[in-house]
Amino acid sequence: MTESPVRWALAGYGTGGRTFHAPLLASAPGLDLVAVVTGSPERQAQVGSELPGAVTVGSLAELPALGVTGVTITTPSATHAPLAHEALALGLHAVVDKPFALDFRSAAELVAHAERAGRLLVPYQNRRWDSDFLTIRGLLDEGALGRVHTFASRIDRFRPVKSSWHGATAKQGGGVLLDLGPHLVDQAVQLFGSVVSVHADLQTVRAGAGAEDQVELHLTHAGGVRSTLAAGLAAAAPGPRFLVNGDRAGYVVDGFDGQEDQLKAGRTPASLGAAWGVEPESAWGRLFDGTGAGRPVRSARGAWDTFYPAVADAVRGVAPPPVAATDAVATAWVLDAARTSAAEGTVVGLLG
Repeated sequence: MTESPVRWALAGYGTGGRTFHAPLLASAPGLDLVAVVTGSPERQAQVGSELPGAVTVGSLAELPALGVTGVTITTPSATHAPLAHEALALGLHAVVDKPFALDFRSAAELVAHAERAGRLLVPYQNRRWDSDFLTIRGLLDEGALGRVHTFASRIDRFRPVKSSWHGATAKQGGGVLLDLGPHLVDQAVQLFGSVVSVHADLQTVRAGAGAEDQVELHLTHAGGVRSTLAAGLAAAAPGPRFLVNGDRAGYVVDGFDGQEDQLKAGRTPASLGAAWGVEPESAWGRLFDGTGAGRPVRSARGAWDTFYPAVADAVRGVAPPPVAATDAVATAWVLDAARTSAAEGTVVGLLG
């Protein structure tokens, strides 16, 4: 007998909820998107036309009566942790978009609440399933790079006119450190392990921005790898997305994982099937061994479509969650250290 789908809800139907989460939720086998939490009449109308199988409600408190098991929280950044606490108090499981919380202490408190409540709390670190990231992981597993010593990861965007969101202060959840930093730090830690020291530079480049819009972090991992992570919103000329070097070979890839563009174009895992997350050859990275121009490496298929089915399996108790909640606490610790480092002009140690 086929198990009934896990009944799920989405809190927030702005760009994050509408463009990124809803299509993945609707495409996920074993999960049924039944409700959207939004108080905006405009958003409610969009849900009605775009998700005819879902109802709209004005608060999380209305979800248990609908038989909802869990909720994805993709609302303004400063509301993530408070809404996650509310969801847990209602007996719901929760997926929390980045930033998981605004600081280390808030992240740790949220994880402790989930443990007391006996509910799943899953950070939405979807970029663990980026095509280029998975390709690097494969090269590391094969030993193709040898002993890695340096890693660089950057997300460059060009938005010279700030949006209203980027006028928010850091205390309101604004700024690139909390927007893109969680992805960069999580990926580096997943590849190379825990961080023992952080040095960071945070800048505000665009006039009127309420928080930093250009960041660079230098991490030392416990195993000795040095990571340089950068992100900004004023980079008209982007650098390589990833550059990793070892004592046997190096790998570089430009551009950006294509799953974001697929979703923005209205395509979904359900509509594309086996073509979802597949990178064209023109987007493949290159492997260099010091003897020539390098050879192209076929990119692994991007797999954002595996996240929500994994959440459904975790809710049923047949598999661990796709991302551990404690991973978000570790990331928040690094981001807090980065802010301290930038403010004090020091290297911040994370031992102990």
